[in-house]
Formats: sequence, structure tokens, C-alpha cells
Amino acid sequence: MTPQQIVGLAARLFSIWLILIAFQMLMIASAMREQLKGEGGHLIYVLPMLPLVCSAILWFFPMFIAHKLVPRTYDDNKLKLPVREIVAAASAIIGIWVIVTASPQIMTHITILIYTRNDYGMGTYLTPDRMFSMIAPLAQSLIGFFLVMKPWFVARKVFPDQANAPV
Repeated sequence: MTPQQIVGLAARLFSIWLILIAFQMLMIASAMREQLKGEGGHLIYVLPMLPLVCSAILWFFPMFIAHKLVPRTYDDNKLKLPVREIVAAASAIIGIWVIVTASPQIMTHITILIYTRNDYGMGTYLTPDRMFSMIAPLAQSLIGFFLVMKPWFVARKVFPDQANAPV
């Protein structure tokens, strides 16, 4: 497999995970609708559509996304991959995984903040503990985006170029 195929596989796996998240969000939205007594009912069901749309894009265009994340390599019938390409592909996959694990918490906080922005609930929700709990997934997401956007930087740091190495 080429690094692009590995990242394309990860994109499809992420797509499946997003479908599961959309179902979870739909169930949470249904529970929230009961608590909000019908206010903002349509918007509450639009939010689960975002992961479904992202899932469809990832499922139908995994190689397009993979080629944007990891530069193209030529597939000749050899299974030999340079170490840097493996590290770059692994960096992108780990970045995707980090984003995947942090996104449910971020989406939960954003959803709650959207629905409590004008109410008394905003002041009660934004306690110092919750503000601190929002920092961790945001930091994880930033690291994940860095790993996804700069996999070759990570690969060069893990395996520096031997031609330019100091003697």
C-alpha cells in the first residue's frame, strides 16, 4: 500500500465513525428537545447532518483527500516504502485519530453554548471547571490539525536528512 492508500483507508474508517457520531448526536438532540420544550427544534436536528455530510465526502472521495494530505508517490509493483513516507502517513493517521477523539467533546460544548447563549443557562454552564475542560479537547484538536497538515515536517524531525546531518 502507498501512503495515500493508507490515509484513504483511514478516511473511510473516519467516515464510518462519523456516521456513528451522527446517530449519537441525533439521540442527544432528541433528549435536548424535550428539555428545551420545543424551542429551536429544527436547528437541533440540523446539527447531526454536519457529520453525515462530512462522512459522505470522506467515503466517496478518500483518495482525493489522501492526495491532499500526503504528496503523490508512484505505485510500481513494489511494496517497499521509504521510512519517511511511512512516518508521514502515520502522522496524518494519528492526527485524524486525535481530531476524531476530541471532536465529540468540542461539538458538545459548542452545541450547549449555542442553545444557552441568551439564557440564564450560559452563566451556569460556563463554570471554571467547564472552561478548563474545554481547553483540553481544543489543544488536542490543534495538535491533530498540525499532524494532519504537516506530516512531512514530523517525518523530517523523526528521521532527519542524512545528507545534511552534521558530522
